[in-house]
Amino acid sequence: MIKNFTLFIICLLCGVSVAIAQDITIKGNVKDQQGLPLPGVSVKVKGTNQGVVTSGNGSYVLSAPANSILTFSFIGYKTIDANVNNSKAVNVTLTDDNQQLNEVIVVGYGTQTKKDLTTAVTAISAKDIQNQPITNPLQALQGKAAGVQVTSQSGKPGAGISVSIRGNTSLTASNSPLYVINGVTSRDASFINPNDIETMTILKDASAAAIYGSSGANGVVLITTKKGAEGKLKVGFNAFTGISNFWKKQDVLNSDQYISLMKDLGYTSFGGTQNTDWQKEAFGTGQQNNYQLSLSGGVKGGQYYFSSGYQQDKGVVAPAKLDRYTFNFNGSQRLTNWFKLTATAALTSNKSIDVSDNAGITKGGVILAALTTPPTLTIYDPNGNFTPVPGGYENPIGNAFGSKNMRRQLKFIGALGGEINFTKDLMLKSSISTNVRNEYYDYTLDPFKTVYGRTERGIYNNNKTNDHVWLNENILSYNKTIGKNVFGALAGYTIQESDYTYLEYSATRFVDQAGLPIAPSIAPKIPERSQWSKKSYLARINYAFDGKYLISSNFRADGSSRFAPDHKFGYFPSVSAGWRISGENFLKDSKTINDLKIRGSWGKVGNDEGIGDYAYLKLYQITTQNSYTLSQPANDNLSWEKTTQTNIGIDLTMFNSRLTFTADAYLKKTNDLLVKVQLPPSSGLGTQALNVGSMQNKGLEFALSTKNFEKSKFTWSTDLNFSLNRNKVTSLGNSTQSLDFGGIYERDAAIKVVVGRPLGSIYGYVFTGVDPKTGNATYQDTNNNGQRDNGDRQFIGSAQPKFTYGVGNNFTYGNFGLSVFFQGVQGNQLFNASKIELEGMYDAKNQSTAVLNRWTTPGQITNIPKAQLNSNNSLTSSRFVENASYLRLKTATLSYNFGKTALGKMRMDKLTIFATGYNLLTFTKYTGLDPEVSRYDANGPDMGVDYGTYPQSRSFLLGVNVGF
Repeated sequence: MIKNFTLFIICLLCGVSVAIAQDITIKGNVKDQQGLPLPGVSVKVKGTNQGVVTSGNGSYVLSAPANSILTFSFIGYKTIDANVNNSKAVNVTLTDDNQQLNEVIVVGYGTQTKKDLTTAVTAISAKDIQNQPITNPLQALQGKAAGVQVTSQSGKPGAGISVSIRGNTSLTASNSPLYVINGVTSRDASFINPNDIETMTILKDASAAAIYGSSGANGVVLITTKKGAEGKLKVGFNAFTGISNFWKKQDVLNSDQYISLMKDLGYTSFGGTQNTDWQKEAFGTGQQNNYQLSLSGGVKGGQYYFSSGYQQDKGVVAPAKLDRYTFNFNGSQRLTNWFKLTATAALTSNKSIDVSDNAGITKGGVILAALTTPPTLTIYDPNGNFTPVPGGYENPIGNAFGSKNMRRQLKFIGALGGEINFTKDLMLKSSISTNVRNEYYDYTLDPFKTVYGRTERGIYNNNKTNDHVWLNENILSYNKTIGKNVFGALAGYTIQESDYTYLEYSATRFVDQAGLPIAPSIAPKIPERSQWSKKSYLARINYAFDGKYLISSNFRADGSSRFAPDHKFGYFPSVSAGWRISGENFLKDSKTINDLKIRGSWGKVGNDEGIGDYAYLKLYQITTQNSYTLSQPANDNLSWEKTTQTNIGIDLTMFNSRLTFTADAYLKKTNDLLVKVQLPPSSGLGTQALNVGSMQNKGLEFALSTKNFEKSKFTWSTDLNFSLNRNKVTSLGNSTQSLDFGGIYERDAAIKVVVGRPLGSIYGYVFTGVDPKTGNATYQDTNNNGQRDNGDRQFIGSAQPKFTYGVGNNFTYGNFGLSVFFQGVQGNQLFNASKIELEGMYDAKNQSTAVLNRWTTPGQITNIPKAQLNSNNSLTSSRFVENASYLRLKTATLSYNFGKTALGKMRMDKLTIFATGYNLLTFTKYTGLDPEVSRYDANGPDMGVDYGTYPQSRSFLLGVNVGF
């Protein structure tokens, strides 16, 4: 009996075991966080090789033991396990494995996830822009994106910013990128309030920019402003206030030292007995104020964002000032399930007061006047007028305040569009936009207070500029997913027109010789007007298979009124491809590598900016006597400057997305480069731009982001980028040997462009020292002919940096945050033309303390020549070429975010207080006031000259960000 019972129990347990091990059919669906089906997801029985892949609608069917565990995995999403528990339906939702990889990036005429990009693109977010004392949002790009060199050419309030993406491509046309602001094209983005920006996306290679065709040769910057979200009304208020000053002063001679120098030069009168510190008088303390109020929210099917702001920047050098009012709107509303309206608008009103710089004291430059005005003079003479400087020039206060130099600008950019969804996959978007700039310039010079004012007996100039560009775009897009296949297509047609007018007025002689008012002398001026138009066709195709194999192709045809009929159209194709290696079986389950992708691209883009609206036509110029003279011969062969670019890159994410690395290598070749060619003397004309040149840029870019520590109370992350670019002119045509740029007052030009050399090549004599016998400067006899002549001049430096870089560290501890960002440029030189005026010792201007080591007696060994009127001791030479490399602590921000408990008591959603330092520290060997500035365009052929340029200032801010 006992044996029979034992046998029964054993059989029962075996039966239960067999029942437990029996497979059941399991069905389910896999979706993402938005509830959309995910095709291609791997569904495996844990611990076995048994598994299936989800279909096009995210569903699966699988036989597995009733007590098994299913593992769901997919590229870019976190792998999860789900217990079957005898259930026949197991549905799961996968979440993003890497927010960075799945970040949506704005690209030309659309968006893409970062992981699917096959081109060289960099995105800058709002957190990289906020809480800085900048009025131009492009300043926030400096050092933040590999391959993008941003230079603040001057520290004046409202001064221009130079942006170069992967080097320069033109001699006469524009080297600045195209800006696309909420879909509206613009050649300027300085008027946008930085606090309104959500993202800035930089399209660096030709494949990414080719969709913009003839406007994409210098890269494209896509700017998207902030949007609202459906829900309650949100109110935001941002404000900061701060002060600024120059981080460096120039050591110049005091009164005793100045008088000693003047005696060496043979002067017998030296002004008064004062010891005026002109830098103290002219360089004060600037002030920045910024206030912005925003409202955002949404109703069912719609969203809105509205902001208004006020920015004020009072310069370190009074009376320089910028007052700016900004208004921004971004909204959309879905009227039906198939139609949506969108609208964006940005209005900016500027009023700026300027002070003259980029010149010596003889031309009214305030900066050099503060350094070279004799310390023995006072600001005002006994009559209450500004004391003149020997030679009949103004002292720096007279230069700054003797005239009223004011500019007003009203800028509006806006678009109205509609989106029609014919199906869930097919959509048409049509928009019309406008870009308007109205500018008024007013200059008044008092007829009594200044030397120049008394000479001219008063001056009044004004000019008015009206520039209106409108654009209509019609874009049809189609996107479809079938199983593992993801397909996208886009086609479009655009038309664009511009109308520009310019009016000028100039009058002098407002008083007679006795100082009594008279009718002024009005100079005859001829109004200007120009127009251009453009018609374009564009297309793009994207295809991805299994998230691993990616390909994209763009094409654009642009027709421009700026070219003759046979050359009106330019054609700009591109292609790019990517391979996500991490999606292959041999890396799919890697614990170290989260994502690995290699990509390559090729594309062609064009440039029609800066060549003139009628450059191919035969033009006559009307004279003030109503006659006509030939000003330009016809050029029927004028064509686009064309740039082709090849790019290869790698994107790598490792260690649970704690390390992200990107590397790119590129080669850019520009052909049909416009070169100003000298016309035959018999024509009686000067030069004309012809498509005869070529140029090359090649470089490497690296970007690294790491999450060093991620604890509950403490985090630390680092962002680093490094880039190098090598520029070279490869042809100037058959008749042009060289071109001179970078003019210096009463000296040879400092920059020369020749084949085989980069733009910004500094050219001049080689300074070899000082003759101990005579005290004269000596120069290398390059051509060995025993005399100094132009044949002795040679290349003595380059303004092109060897590399640029940026390093940022972000820390949080509890509610505290600390952000520290360094930016640097290495290996470039500047021609310090200011030094000519500060160490030339050829007239009665004050000098730097370096001249205390000047030659004074025979046999003396020194590198500073003797003081001598009208000498050749300060020629354009290597004596004034300096290492302009620098490392700058660009920003440091300490912030405190109030927690939920405190916010609840104050009925706030957000409250952050912060302190920011801007341009806090600068490490450089450059002896001038600032190594970053440039007398001319910093991205043009004459880059690399500092001549009394207004330097960057150092700022200290306190601010608050509030949200309700």
